[in-house]
Parts: sequence; C-alpha cells; structure tokens
Amino acid sequence: MNEKMLTFPYLKPRVLATDLDNTIVSDKVPHTDLWETLALENTSLIYITGRYRQSAIDLIEREQLPKPDILICDVGASIYLGPSYELDQEWASNIKQEDFEQVNTIAKSIDIARQPIDTPWRLAYFASELQVQILKKAIKQHNLAVDLIFSSERDVDILPANINKGAALKYVLNKCNYDGEVVIAGDSENDLSLFNLGYPAIAVGNACEAILALSQNDHIHYAKGHASAGVKEIWEKLYTPLSQKIQ
Repeated sequence: MNEKMLTFPYLKPRVLATDLDNTIVSDKVPHTDLWETLALENTSLIYITGRYRQSAIDLIEREQLPKPDILICDVGASIYLGPSYELDQEWASNIKQEDFEQVNTIAKSIDIARQPIDTPWRLAYFASELQVQILKKAIKQHNLAVDLIFSSERDVDILPANINKGAALKYVLNKCNYDGEVVIAGDSENDLSLFNLGYPAIAVGNACEAILALSQNDHIHYAKGHASAGVKEIWEKLYTPLSQKIQ
C-alpha cells in the first residue's frame, strides 16, 4: 500500500518554535495574553515537545492553545502535520530503534523505572543522577547508537543518535523551504539542541541551569518572566512595532 504523501505547510513571515510545558503552559502563569502579542496573522507556530502525540494533543485541547502549523513530539523523534496531526513518514524512517531493546535491558538491570507513555519513537524513564551515570557508561561501553537526555532532574529520554528537537526543527524548516524569521523558546535540558541552532532564542525565567550557562551567546535572550510571560516579554523586545519605538 502506498504511503500518503503529506504536504508541509506554508509558514508565515515569523515562526515561534517553542516547547510547551513550563515554556508556554504553566499552572502559575496564564498564557492567554501571549497570543495577541505574537500577532498570529503574521506568525506560524511550531510546537516542539517531549510529550508523545496524544498527550500533546490533549494538552493543546485542554489549554485551548492555538493549533500549531507543525507539531514535533517525543523530543524530536516524531513529526506531525495538518489539522489531524498525521505522522511524517519520511522523518519516521530516520528513527533507528535497533539498540532500544538493549538499552531497556540495561535500564531494567539497574532498576530504572520506565515512564508509562504510549510511543514507539523513544524510550523514557524516571531515574536518579547516579542511575543516569551508570546507564550512560553502559551505553558507551556497548557502543549503542542512541543519545541520552536527562532533564528536570528525573526524566530520561533515549533517542536514536543525532535525533533531537533541534534536528527535527532544521528538517521541517528545510522541508518548508523557509527563509523567514525564526525564534526559539524553551526552558529545559531537552531544549538545548534548539538553543544551539543559532536562531534568536528565548530562555524563560524558569529555565534550567544548563540553559542559563549559555549566557555568553548573544542570540539567547534571558527573560525575567516565567513561562509564557517570559516569551511575551522577549517577543515584545524583538518585535516592538516601529510606531511605538518612535514614540
């Protein structure tokens, strides 16, 4: 059976490529004020999340977020297009899972707990820093073709080598033949690959230490506000209307 060829969308003159949890969505900071500031008639949204597809869709619907032009899930391991969020099969073909079983065996041997998620595109665990160090060492010793991302002091994601949020964003921008303005936003360790792309980036006020440590990079803008308030704060600095600047 022939796979359905998906069409990548036209992207508007500006793109906000953003993480969701604790960057846009937060129990402490409402996000409703952000959307008018973004001027969505001129700005496309690419959501780039660690959540799996259904979890991300549930969050978008529950929080009444604007629908994204592109949804990137599983820390970059899966990409979805269109209003029904259909899987991009070309990117999926890059996901090499040959070493996942061996990683899972190692994780079980050191009592690392598997996260209860429904996705084939990555492995996800809860682990301590010590367990992570043991797992990293074993992965290196066995020369396994995977990357490990440790974030929020407990979350472990195992991805095929060189698959991450940054790689996925580069892929979709290329597929869209996009040459407009891109702004990144994020808060956690699994967003580092986005910040390393060199686009203007918003580090929200609640960003992790690993992102704070990138302060020598001129393209990264550090917000005082947390979550969506921080995104709004920096976006307004980047795109203050000329009429306001003259006043």
